[in-house]
Parts: sequence; structure tokens; C-alpha cells
Amino acid sequence: MKTLKQLDPRYKIDESRKVFIYKNLHKDCWSIKQDGLVKAHTTDLSLFDCSFRVNAKGREKVLKERRKNVHAGISGYIDNFHGVDPAEISRVVTYNPYKYDSFVDKTTKEPIYYSQFSKLSHNQVLVA
Repeated sequence: MKTLKQLDPRYKIDESRKVFIYKNLHKDCWSIKQDGLVKAHTTDLSLFDCSFRVNAKGREKVLKERRKNVHAGISGYIDNFHGVDPAEISRVVTYNPYKYDSFVDKTTKEPIYYSQFSKLSHNQVLVA
């Protein structure tokens, strides 16, 4: 039996348009947002044409209140074709509002603002 959300056309993801993905700490998964609505949750997802975004005011609020909120995520198109060779995915990306003001390469700590391809798994973001 389908749930009411699955039957509601507002919750259908338009894959021809960008989505915004963020880590949902309460459900321990990724939330997929489009048109101001969380349309789905997943533990694995591939995206292309990715922008890594941090809302500066949201980050300031986290630093001031010492309480997490949704202020950072990845904007991109859902990639159902997985067009990138896994060997090209070599960098792990991380974000911690208490340490960085942007997403960074986990090894080099260099800021990451864009990636052609991203693979989001349960607790890791890989980029090509």
C-alpha cells in the first residue's frame, strides 16, 4: 500500500531540475528537497553538476547557539546513470561548521565549492 505522500503529486521529484541534499541527523540519512519540500530520504545517491553550499547566517547561528540546524548541503541533478568511472572518485568531502566555513577536502582541507559528480553514501561524500 502506498502512503499518502507517495500519491501526492507535490512529492514527485522532477529529475530534470536540481534538488538540494542535506544530512538529516534525526533520521541518519540524506534528505532530498525540491520546491521547498522534503520529497524523499535515502542513504545512497549520486548527483552531477554539484554545488556545495553553506548559508553563512545559518552557520553563524550554529556557532552562536551551539545547536545544529539545516544550513548546508549539496545542490545538483540526480544521476541515475552513474556516468562517472568509480576510479575517478578520489576525494572525500566533509563539512563541520565549528571548523570550516565551507565544505572541504577531508585530506587536504582545501575548500570544495563545485564538483562534476558526487556520490553520497551513508556517512560519506565522494567527489570526482
